[in-house]
Amino acid sequence: MTKPAAAQSHFWASVPGKVIITGEYAVAFGQSAIGVAINRLSKATLSCQPVASNTEAMLTLQLPQLRKQRTLFVHKAQQLADHVAQQHKAFLAGQIPLSNLFSDPEDLLLAALGYGISTNQLAVQQHLNFTLHSELLMGGGMGSSASTIAALLAALLHANSYPFDKQSLYQQVQVIEHWQHGRSSGLDPHLCVYGGMHFLQGGQYRQLHVSIPRHWFLVSSGNPQSSTGECVELVRQQQHSESFWQQFGEVVKAMEGALLEADSDTLVELIKANHRLLQTLTVVPKTVADFIAQVELAGGAGKVCGAGSIRGEAGGLILVAGVNIEPLEKLCQAAGYQYWPLDSNHQGVIYG
Repeated sequence: MTKPAAAQSHFWASVPGKVIITGEYAVAFGQSAIGVAINRLSKATLSCQPVASNTEAMLTLQLPQLRKQRTLFVHKAQQLADHVAQQHKAFLAGQIPLSNLFSDPEDLLLAALGYGISTNQLAVQQHLNFTLHSELLMGGGMGSSASTIAALLAALLHANSYPFDKQSLYQQVQVIEHWQHGRSSGLDPHLCVYGGMHFLQGGQYRQLHVSIPRHWFLVSSGNPQSSTGECVELVRQQQHSESFWQQFGEVVKAMEGALLEADSDTLVELIKANHRLLQTLTVVPKTVADFIAQVELAGGAGKVCGAGSIRGEAGGLILVAGVNIEPLEKLCQAAGYQYWPLDSNHQGVIYG
């Protein structure tokens, strides 16, 4: 077991978000995908305070952006993690819906900390006060859950002088991502922890050493009303044929080649093809589809980068390519959307 570092009482960890360039959904059905870590971050800070005699260590999680704070005994966080793990097994067995796993969104983060303490056998002998800030859209396709979980776990492990590397951190975040999404391909935690652009196929990752093309942007259409897990389960129930999913795979393979060759025109056409396939899955809200149609009229292309949504008008994050910033700004103003240039992050998790 490990003990907190005696000479230091404040710790931090920073983890990027991510976007899926191509292959969302299809990666869960045996096809490949390409994703990239983005230069928008989640940061966890941790202060440790002495525990008075005959007092049990406590864990506090502060989420200033949501104006929420939760405090519980460390052993309660561990019990929460055990309970969620059992509930996830029941979900996989078809006994309960995924929505039963968490009564409050912050329970995921508290369960993550409880899991980190238990699985790494940390002897927590101080009060742990976590504060979490994120530049990512929650539930919008930026990998917010993987990024925030990785930041909390990295700060926790560093504060307890526990030796860990990116591979072990990735594996632990992956377990918790299964709890969040039901079944996770692992791409989100891999991108967030390692940084850079990666190609995933058959559980194997390969880094792509390419630059993000010019005139690529991220557009926020707002937080989806449905969760990623709900969308994935609906798509699974649609029972598409293997040949259908192979169409996604062909787009991914062609996208890799176009990225390596910096072929902007081909990339725009492939993003259009990817968008059409996602529309077949009924996860692109009409309002978002109308916006993408306007982008195409302006000479570009767009597609949702996350799960999209099966309810409401918002579809989370949209990747837009092939348009200049001036027409994009006009389209976003008309739709009430935010946008940012797509900048990649090559560091992945860092901490101190």
